Amino acid sequence: MKIRHILLLLTAFLGAALLIAVAFQIRDELLGYQTAERMVASNTVREQLLLGTEALANERSQTYVLLIGQRNEANGLVELRDVRRQVDDLLNAAEREITVTRASLSNASSSLKTVSRIRQEIRTLRQQADQSLGLAEGARGEQFAPRWFQEATRLVDELQSSRMTILQRERPLDPVLRTEANLRAFGAILSESIARNQALMSRALENSSELGGLQIDAISQNAGRAALAWELIDGQMAVPLSESVKGSVSRTHENYSSTFAPIQRSLLAALLGKVPPTLGPAEWYDLTGRTLSNIALMQRELLHSTRDRLEAELSRAQRSVALWSVLLLLGAAAVLASILVVRRRVVRPLEGLSQAMLRLADNDLEISLPRLARADEIGEMNDALRVFKANAIQRQRTQNEKQVLHARLRDAYGQLRKDLEAAAVIQRTMLPPSARIDGVEYHGLFRPSSLIAGDTYNVVRRTDGAVGFFQVDVAGHGAAAALVSVACHHALSQAILTRTQGTPLEEIVVQINEEWPEDLPYFTMILGEIDSRSQRASIIQAGHPSPLVIRSNGAVEMIGEGGFPVGMLPAASYERLEFDLGPGDRLFIYSDGLVEAEDQGGEQFSEDRLRALVREVAEEPSAILLDRLDDVLRNWRGSETLDDDLSVLMLERSPERMPANAVH
Repeated sequence: MKIRHILLLLTAFLGAALLIAVAFQIRDELLGYQTAERMVASNTVREQLLLGTEALANERSQTYVLLIGQRNEANGLVELRDVRRQVDDLLNAAEREITVTRASLSNASSSLKTVSRIRQEIRTLRQQADQSLGLAEGARGEQFAPRWFQEATRLVDELQSSRMTILQRERPLDPVLRTEANLRAFGAILSESIARNQALMSRALENSSELGGLQIDAISQNAGRAALAWELIDGQMAVPLSESVKGSVSRTHENYSSTFAPIQRSLLAALLGKVPPTLGPAEWYDLTGRTLSNIALMQRELLHSTRDRLEAELSRAQRSVALWSVLLLLGAAAVLASILVVRRRVVRPLEGLSQAMLRLADNDLEISLPRLARADEIGEMNDALRVFKANAIQRQRTQNEKQVLHARLRDAYGQLRKDLEAAAVIQRTMLPPSARIDGVEYHGLFRPSSLIAGDTYNVVRRTDGAVGFFQVDVAGHGAAAALVSVACHHALSQAILTRTQGTPLEEIVVQINEEWPEDLPYFTMILGEIDSRSQRASIIQAGHPSPLVIRSNGAVEMIGEGGFPVGMLPAASYERLEFDLGPGDRLFIYSDGLVEAEDQGGEQFSEDRLRALVREVAEEPSAILLDRLDDVLRNWRGSETLDDDLSVLMLERSPERMPANAVH
């Protein structure tokens, strides 16, 4: 490609980058505008649901007092019809808003179904309430009143839950909007608590002598929730809210604290003390109604403030999208102008140098560059070409040297790979093959995470007839861990063979731990022996995973509680664990690379899955069990590789005794 083309492309690229950056900004602003639209739609729906919840709570209280016969039925029914009409209008408005803003709201279908179902249940409850109110005797209404209150409260809670669900899905990011949403939520809790007590306390004041403990507890809990709601509201006032919102909250709190709360406490104390209350049901109902009206005014002030803020945010987003769109057009014009200037002022004067540049691009370093005695940019370009030629010669030499070095590195890596493969073969030959020693049959599973591993194990027949065994897992993996595992393999094998009869196994581990060099990595270990003349076995657990004992009847037991790894604490002590290992019983020893193997999602295989798998195939022979375990682990990983070395050693006491010369 010619330089003039490169310059033009570079100019076009830079211009395109600028335009893309502006386009991304426009996209972000559009996303912000869409978010603002969603917040406006969400706020409108939540506003209707909030007002509908308040109206439904009012209907609940009015219907309740009519059912228990505390209000004039003629006047009460007229007011009740108005409240019902208000509830229906608000829920209809909520359904319309959800339907209109379906594209902006997430999971709008679920919200629409919830509101529709609540409307249907409200109609059913109203029919039942009307039937009770229409009877000549009031006993039926008195009986239906608790059920009406319970079911209506459930529907109020569902409306509040639906509103909070929409709020959680469309959570505002602006701190003031988020605070106002919280204030409305706490205000709804406050309003609902007072509305519940409006009905419950009215009935309690009518028949205070027949009041039960559950009713008093319910009234007390509602009063406590109202007090807690005010504490939550006060905790939100640190955010800089508008003066109108602060004033509305302050006035409502003052009315609650100075009038409603003291009267409610005195009435509750009178009910608890079984003394005549100072206020009648009608006065209490009117008092709570005024308090609820004040809270409703506070809620409407919050709704008005939120609407204003969201509309302002929507207008700002519209202006921002328009502004960045104009900048995009101006940027496109600037890019076109830049391309024309570069073509006229830069590209054409470079035609004389293009042939030399093409020759240099073809790596023709023998070309003679033109001599241009010019003091402008073209002359400087000519000088730059000379420097470029010199640098190209130097780069060619450097590249040749790099190729030679790369060939040497490739040879060195190949030799290192061969050495590691040879070391892996040697390490595998150290592991005992499946065999049987004096009635003890053993099998192993060994899968390193790389060519060589830090895991090792061995089974050794002692001269006294006992069968010694160990499994080691050196911290880390790779060459360092593999070298340490070889040293451990040799040291433990010799320790088992040379241990004098009567020397406790724990002394071997204590001695190795005390003499272990501090600069070598520590390792975990299971060291044990099986007495071929009895049905007893013993192990020393040094930080290794707890082995499993698979009984001949299929039962699986876990033994051991951990212990300290060897080489971590010089003064560590170790205890020997003895257990029965009868004919047909098997000892399953494994390294942590088995239970800590992770699947594609990062979940570990775990000891629970291991025990479940062992129980499932406990009746199978040891070799088949290990093959099944290997297949399951490969499927769990979803690959043939491991993050940590894995080894398993299984020892089984055979029912029959084998000849003494069958020794590995």
